[in-house]
Amino acid sequence: MFSAAVYYWLGFIAYSITVIAIGLYVWAKEKKQGRQNDNSEYWEAGSKLTGWSIGLSISASMMSISWSGVYGVQLFYWYGLGGAWLLIIPWLMTMAGFYIFTPMFRQFKAFSQPQLLEKRFGHSARWYLAPALIIVFITWTGAEIYAAGKIIAPLLGVSHYWTLFLISLVVAVYSYSGGFSAVVSTDKIQFALVAVFITVIAVLGFNASAEKIMNWNIPSPPRSQTNSSWLSPGIGLILITLFAYLPGWLIETDVWIRIQAARSNKAARKGILLAGFNSFLFVGLLPLMIGLSALVLFPPLNGNVPPDLEDGTLIFTNIMQNYAPLWLNIFLSVGLIAAAMSTIDTCANIVALSFSHDLLEPFLKKKWDAPKLNRLARLSSVGAVFVSFVYAVFTDSLWDIFYLSSGILTTTIFIPVIASFIPGTKRLQIKLAVVLGLSATLIFYFLETKGWISGYEPEIFSNTGLGYIIWGFLFSAAGFFIGMLSTEND
Repeated sequence: MFSAAVYYWLGFIAYSITVIAIGLYVWAKEKKQGRQNDNSEYWEAGSKLTGWSIGLSISASMMSISWSGVYGVQLFYWYGLGGAWLLIIPWLMTMAGFYIFTPMFRQFKAFSQPQLLEKRFGHSARWYLAPALIIVFITWTGAEIYAAGKIIAPLLGVSHYWTLFLISLVVAVYSYSGGFSAVVSTDKIQFALVAVFITVIAVLGFNASAEKIMNWNIPSPPRSQTNSSWLSPGIGLILITLFAYLPGWLIETDVWIRIQAARSNKAARKGILLAGFNSFLFVGLLPLMIGLSALVLFPPLNGNVPPDLEDGTLIFTNIMQNYAPLWLNIFLSVGLIAAAMSTIDTCANIVALSFSHDLLEPFLKKKWDAPKLNRLARLSSVGAVFVSFVYAVFTDSLWDIFYLSSGILTTTIFIPVIASFIPGTKRLQIKLAVVLGLSATLIFYFLETKGWISGYEPEIFSNTGLGYIIWGFLFSAAGFFIGMLSTEND
């Protein structure tokens, strides 16, 4: 009789072969059409995606282990109903914003955001955003690799670090062969698997705790700051979360490139509507059920998360091992792997796009032929995954990752992208907003972690440890307005 780990390994191998085969199929198809060295095809999938493809791809990247699988469930476990303010509510507001602004975002026909700045402010402007995007998406890719390893390693019976490496290797292989088309194609399969996975976990948890949940006999969340369940994180944390997330998420690059790759504005908006519905269900409602079920099944001990849950990161693993038969666990483990890879490939694709497409290709395309440039693009995709793998090895907290990276989107990317659509905006305004915003965010993050600036912040924000995002945005805005004094013409 085989051990349970053998069956988990069979599921992992079968799924890995499937997604690698999709990548190879995309490569073979492009080769047959004579487009295997076409970087516009590799990066943009020909800008012909349907609304269904866009919606399912966005959904799959959000329905990840780190977001809806670990962090989203953690928030509901930590805060109860009020955890909705810290992820799903700002995300649904973001989806509404993308739906409204899609026609405006697509008017310049700029696939990447650095490309948008180039079209609006000249060639050198392309350099401004790419480094910040690389930082943000390396951290997000690393977070997903970290969360995947944390949950899947106990099932495979190997070390956390070997699991990180194996997942990274599989994603690197199909990203190299298939590019953005492979990312979107595998996202469709990954969406279906993740949707089933999250639904089954929610049903298992609810069935085991239904009586107490229906009577609202739920233990107090360990991090609740108030007696009001809807405001349990505290007003300060809710407000600074909305401030940190909403501006940056409104121009979030992985959603941006999908609406740019749409065949029309109508298709892009259809994709956003589909992604919004799926987000409500699979990032909001079902993680809420899982989080509340976990509060009943694994109640806090003296106000602290039980050690077996590892601060909530192993809620899924514990529900699977305690309330599902082996055969179902094996199927669910495939869903976990799909959830991880769908976000890893998406975020790593942004890193590679920013590095190869936005930083290097503009300078090399006059010197290198198409096959050489395409090889650079493919190797950049592999490199992005493994740089993120190295980052994941040294990661130990999703909380810090998500606030810092989303904060950089708000403090560094938001103003330049939105200002690109405002007539009369000058190049220097954009440059100063990026440089001062990113520098201030990183500097004040360091000062905040040392506790050196808490006395200079309102208490409602200093208690959250997230005041550095406000400082970063203020410096970015200051740079933008200082640049208005310039006499240069764009």
